[in-house]
Amino acid sequence: MFGLRTIKRAACVLTATLALGQAAQAQESHLRMQTATPGSGYYVFSVTLQSILQKKLPVKINMTAGVTGPRSPLDAARGQTDLFISSPSINHFMRTGTGMFAKMKTAPELYKNVRQIMTFPAGPYHIVVHEKSGIRSLEDIKGRRIFLGAPGGAATLVAISIVEGATGYKAGQDYELAKLDWNSGLQAFQDGHVDMLVMPTQLPSASMEQMALLEKVRFLGIPDAAFESDQMKEIMALPGRTQATIPAGIYGGNQTNETDVRTIGSWAGLGTRKDLDEELVYQIIKTLFENLDAFHSAAKFMEEITLENALTEMRTPLHAGAVRYYREAGVDLPDHLIPPEAR
Repeated sequence: MFGLRTIKRAACVLTATLALGQAAQAQESHLRMQTATPGSGYYVFSVTLQSILQKKLPVKINMTAGVTGPRSPLDAARGQTDLFISSPSINHFMRTGTGMFAKMKTAPELYKNVRQIMTFPAGPYHIVVHEKSGIRSLEDIKGRRIFLGAPGGAATLVAISIVEGATGYKAGQDYELAKLDWNSGLQAFQDGHVDMLVMPTQLPSASMEQMALLEKVRFLGIPDAAFESDQMKEIMALPGRTQATIPAGIYGGNQTNETDVRTIGSWAGLGTRKDLDEELVYQIIKTLFENLDAFHSAAKFMEEITLENALTEMRTPLHAGAVRYYREAGVDLPDHLIPPEAR
């Protein structure tokens, strides 16, 4: 028979063991993350971030790829995802109830639950054609079938405006708009079922490199005069849009344009939901910037991820945990990026 003291001691040990186990479980956070199509720059960034955070912090990240840009901030606002690849322009449309959110009356209210962590350059809009197509400028696409992005996406709206601003051409009247998702659009271009593809992607882009290995391709530029059109001015006024250049020869000998081409650059970011734990977000952003070497060595385009440009093109308020980190790092925060809960 065990004595009462022995039983009490055993009970205390069991209680302590259970408490330690519960504490260990509480320390490990299970996060949901949404990102873009595998192979994209957004996906490369997300996988790198996932790997670093799971090595450095007690977190497990369940990642869902291939999520459309407009869906992610909505899911975050509803508490259905914790981290996502954000777009400054999509956030703008959600806040104002315009663009792809024009028919969604609840979008501006849901936007109040969305927060940002950081931004990074996502790469220029690549306007690419098959060399054998005979297309040498945007004006040559009249009557052709072209792919400008997934229906309803912010990138597609920009691409349509690029074409209209440079040529005056309208989709469905002057050219056929291929309504496909990104994977299908890329495949359709490679198979010759569309004559031109417009895609914002990192520089250099793995997708474009693959195309240039298979056949001769030409990258088209946006004429200087087109940037003075009303359509282009409206697009360039959106958050996340800058001017960019695609160098001649960056994709090897099968890239036939012999001069650099001028185009539009795009910015993306890491977003979250307002009510994600402040300490956890603080640790996420701190770990990210303490391990920049891992990002820089993973892909050339991520060499531009730095603390100095972490707020570039950002309009959506920061998460309180990110505010805390940037303040400690000595970053000067614009007033519009500080949310009510961090004032």
